[in-house]
Amino acid sequence: MQSVEDCPEFSQRTIYTVHHQRDWTDTKNVSDFCLSYKMESGTLEQARDYKNQISNPKAESYPEFWGKLYGMLAAADQDQIKVLVDSLDQIAQAEELDYVEFAHAVVKLVQDIPYQYIISNKCTSDYSDYPCFGNQRYGITTPVEFLYTLRGDCDSRTVLLYTILSQYNYDPVILISKEYRHSMLALDIPATGEYLKIKGKKYYFWETTSTGWEPGIIPPGMDNKEYWNIALKHEL
Repeated sequence: MQSVEDCPEFSQRTIYTVHHQRDWTDTKNVSDFCLSYKMESGTLEQARDYKNQISNPKAESYPEFWGKLYGMLAAADQDQIKVLVDSLDQIAQAEELDYVEFAHAVVKLVQDIPYQYIISNKCTSDYSDYPCFGNQRYGITTPVEFLYTLRGDCDSRTVLLYTILSQYNYDPVILISKEYRHSMLALDIPATGEYLKIKGKKYYFWETTSTGWEPGIIPPGMDNKEYWNIALKHEL
């Protein structure tokens, strides 16, 4: 296990507003990881302003609407999270992670961050089982906002993971269900369990909202795959 002093630290700037230390475990592959990072408020404000200025995407369906929005947020923040990608590169090299092990490390980094509701309106007593972050346009935090605040719900997480994994040799998919009001990642890595077949390839469902979820396992009560649709797919 790496010591705190060995954790890769990303960003070369000199003025920061937050400093996060992330330590997490991949129980399946029996690995411990850590990294630290600093982000400045200007980066956060830029990402938030961009999100707030997006007009409702024109779409003919629920998945298309969200897919367009997710795609815009991922593209806008891709360069701003490059510093995190660089740190993940260091971990991959130091731990000699293969293709599958690295995917597990990245997803479990996000799973390890406690869940919060992200809603577009004011938080009420209806959102009492988890912390709530209200008055967020579209009810989502962008990848930069999520990394800065550590506040994210299901689609905040899938968009962040999509943005990270699409910078590697992965083909991530964001799945969305109107019926279940939920978003999940799907990834084309070797696994067992539940998957969607897209153009002849198996993409395994991967829950991201808490620790312990492995690819191929769908949360109870959300297992009707007819209710899951592709919102966004990365093309290699």
